[in-house]
Amino acid sequence: MLLPLLLIGCSNTAAKTMDGSATIAPIAIPARPGSAIGGRLFAEQIADLPLDVREAAIYREIAIGNVPNFLRTFRPLTVVFTAPDGTKHNATYEVMVDYLAIGSDDDFFRIPMTPATASRLAESFGCTLPTRKIVNDVYASAQVKLEPKPLGPPRETVERFLEHHAMIEAQRELADKPLGSLVAGHKKDVVISNRLKEKPGRVAIYGWHKLDGKPIQPLYAGHVDRYVDYSHGIRLVKREMTIDGKKVDVEEVLKNPSLCGAVSDEGVIEARYP
Repeated sequence: MLLPLLLIGCSNTAAKTMDGSATIAPIAIPARPGSAIGGRLFAEQIADLPLDVREAAIYREIAIGNVPNFLRTFRPLTVVFTAPDGTKHNATYEVMVDYLAIGSDDDFFRIPMTPATASRLAESFGCTLPTRKIVNDVYASAQVKLEPKPLGPPRETVERFLEHHAMIEAQRELADKPLGSLVAGHKKDVVISNRLKEKPGRVAIYGWHKLDGKPIQPLYAGHVDRYVDYSHGIRLVKREMTIDGKKVDVEEVLKNPSLCGAVSDEGVIEARYP
């Protein structure tokens, strides 16, 4: 028997729960201000800041809309899954085509951040973070599969973040695919997972698929949630999705034992970052 789900209404108004209370807003990344700085200059400005100050700057810059245009188009992924009762369902959800970045299409910087900052941004944009299953689905559907490029210490400096970003861009340009193509394989994803319930105060990471499709990073929640390194990426997922043509909320689907298989390979997932 299916549990009640949050049905999502028109995309230009906040979605409503069954009792009529507001829950999530439609996807809404503000337009990039004309005075917004480029990614490289932003990297230089935050290079020597303490973590909390740096995270506040990252949040502020993305929240005002200093995000490249190519990241504003989300890519739909359609999957077929089987519910515990044997019923097959079709589900479609939408993902950001690349990892969250600051700047313009001509000068952007893929920016690692703590899960708290990522979650706050996701919520403000009507999105969520991916699960392990979503990361695998993204890689399977990616138009551009990039080979991982691990770097040694130091791993947690902005200088290293920028170096890794430049390596990724060199790979992407060799692939000769336009910005806006679905890209995967170049970073580990910060994910939501039941591991967060088992290990509160940690960050869960997964992915960095090699060209043979096997991830370098298994699902792992060993780092504290203030740990950020160059390999971490934030890919947003729209909360609005469809199952069998009906609009529903990803967050509600993850709580539903009959339908969570659309977006989770861990069963029901209720753990979230603070």
